Amino acid sequence: MPNHKATGPPCPRCGKPMARGQKAQSGKLRWECKKNIGGERIICYTTTDPSAPARDQLGHPTEGPGIARRVIADTKRYIVTAAQNATPVHTGFLETLKVAARHLDAELVVIPLRYKNATSSWTASQANAEVWAPEVVPFLYAQRKKLGPNIVLVGDVKIQPTAVSPLTGFEGLTHGESSIFGHTKIQLRVVPVAPGKFPKIMTTTGAVTIKNYTDSRAGKLGEFHHSLGAVIVEIDGKEFHLRQIQAADDGSFTDIDVSYDTVGKRPAAAALGLVMGDWHHRFHAPGVLKATFGKDGMVETLNPQYLVWHDADDGYSHNPHHEGNPFIAKAKLEAGYNNVRNEITETIAFINHATGERNSVVVASNHDDFLRRWIIDTDWREDPENADFYFETALAMWQSAHVGKGGTEYLDPFAYWLRKLSTNPGVRALDKDESFKLARFECGMHGHRGPNGVRGSIKNLSRLGSLVISGHGHTPGWEEGHRRVGTSAERMEYEEGPSSHLQTHCVVYDSGASCLLTVIGDKWRLRQ
Repeated sequence: MPNHKATGPPCPRCGKPMARGQKAQSGKLRWECKKNIGGERIICYTTTDPSAPARDQLGHPTEGPGIARRVIADTKRYIVTAAQNATPVHTGFLETLKVAARHLDAELVVIPLRYKNATSSWTASQANAEVWAPEVVPFLYAQRKKLGPNIVLVGDVKIQPTAVSPLTGFEGLTHGESSIFGHTKIQLRVVPVAPGKFPKIMTTTGAVTIKNYTDSRAGKLGEFHHSLGAVIVEIDGKEFHLRQIQAADDGSFTDIDVSYDTVGKRPAAAALGLVMGDWHHRFHAPGVLKATFGKDGMVETLNPQYLVWHDADDGYSHNPHHEGNPFIAKAKLEAGYNNVRNEITETIAFINHATGERNSVVVASNHDDFLRRWIIDTDWREDPENADFYFETALAMWQSAHVGKGGTEYLDPFAYWLRKLSTNPGVRALDKDESFKLARFECGMHGHRGPNGVRGSIKNLSRLGSLVISGHGHTPGWEEGHRRVGTSAERMEYEEGPSSHLQTHCVVYDSGASCLLTVIGDKWRLRQ
């Protein structure tokens, strides 16, 4: 193939024309460029047709720098989404994003994605097309940028829209900083960090373009997981707040307490529910308590109809993992933390108070189940302080025991006491395997049990017959049809080494969209 002279197409990264002697090979153009900082030489490739001109911010042909040269001003808020090449935008969603950006005084950023779709109906010859819909060209950004001290926008990586797990392999790319990647599928992972270090969150964005995939297996899966979405990033000094946007079919969406459409904004309807990170009552973090139930907290702001509790009780007084450890027994005795009745009644009293005039659903969880295990495994003769409570609980279980269709059945003792002691009619205890739904989300599974008796995981609960919001893992995540909340507790005594645990809740809006909300210290959002 002949050499391209200096009059050839400019590099899409820096705008430098192709120098004499640099060749186009196998359909790819090659530039040798310099970075802006340090003068380090890098090699740039593009699959642009050599006859196609570079395009400016308005999508017009140009001999100057291409779309990757956009400069983003430092600001407190960013709205980040992605756009697939040679694909129309969802006009309603893009216009709504512009409305939200104006209201939030945010910078709208669109990360360009590249996909070779031989069956696309949007262009006669899409192969290798470096063309994006002109509506998004002014917002395209294909570079890497630190949005804040601890979070990086990774715009210089084009992940295939059909990638099943778009974040895999990028855990170390930004070192200790959180990262945002453009992709049509929403995925969120938390990378373990050393104790005391700032959390490291990895997320993708969702897209502003419509579905445009091949009819192959990978294409159909990509189409199924395609999400009209974006992420909002708020910079608060060294901290940041990150949350997801999921748009309706017309492009409208809700962000916290405001709903947006192409016309403007309005107050959002009350949220359907707030699924809280594993509560562990005696050890809940004061910052999470304030961010959840305090003034301007999530409950006051989102006005959820339901509060959903996972691991409401920690079960510290009767934790089976403490059995045989005299040092823990001494500490619990001196702190007054060895009385089972007191811990159960304190947890239930808190739920009654926190529920107020709303509704609370307490999910059957493994820490709540410590009470059942304690009754079965404990010799009451060796624990006189708790003998009375033991007898009362064991008697209720004894009287309820019977052989059902699948074998022996008896009541769940924690659910029994919750129903017996609850003074709030809005409080409901779920039995084991009892369903509770918020919109399309099954919220009655704690997450410790997976399909067919295996241990639950974020992966195996992501491919059930319904969308799921679970707890248990203390590490929040977003994996296909599964949202997992984090914890509401301090760092627990059994946690050692690097951790990915975060204090994260999940809201389900009136529209049925969901969003993970993480508490950093005692903050969960940047106030206007």
